[in-house]
Amino acid sequence: MGKGGKRSVPRYPEDEDKGGGCCGCLCWCCCFLFLIVAALSGTAAYFFFVYKPKAPSYSVNNMSVSRFDFSSSDLTLYVKLTASVRAENPNEMIGIKYGEGSHTVVSYRGTPLCSGKLPAFYQGYKNVTVMDISMEGRHGFGSGLQQALEESEKLGDIPLDIFVSVPVELRLGTVDLREVRVNVHCALVLDSVSPKKKPNIKSATYQANVEF
Repeated sequence: MGKGGKRSVPRYPEDEDKGGGCCGCLCWCCCFLFLIVAALSGTAAYFFFVYKPKAPSYSVNNMSVSRFDFSSSDLTLYVKLTASVRAENPNEMIGIKYGEGSHTVVSYRGTPLCSGKLPAFYQGYKNVTVMDISMEGRHGFGSGLQQALEESEKLGDIPLDIFVSVPVELRLGTVDLREVRVNVHCALVLDSVSPKKKPNIKSATYQANVEF
């Protein structure tokens, strides 16, 4: 090459496939995700179409009080009562398995009175089960709250809150699905909590949620 000649710089082909490779990979990922979503949607649609799942319902039918005593020496309240709970499974192809580890609490204006638990059992299709849940407790109770409760007793208007938390599994044939926890809040109004008188339920409202 001459002294004044230009030196030619070798050219290498640009890596044009990099962009195309990324786009192809992204396209395959999107297609794969779409297939997964479609499969899950189809499975859910099949489940709802075939099994027609319905939420179970719960209600408190009766309450009985066997002990409701104040101790003025240490401001302690001793309570023992039984709640009759009606559980209905309206499903024709889904069973409900109630597991161990349930918990029930009865409170008055935010102060716990007594506690207990539900029995572990399996509830079959289109089944209604009535459970008698015994609860008892010994809790400190301030004088102000004691007076409020005595006043409520005189008026025949006693608000009580029942909180129930229970692990539950749905059973499809012989297959148990993932366990969830069902929480139920029942707000009751009774006319009495005296052991000498059978209490009547004046009103009841229910709220429920599921923890996955």
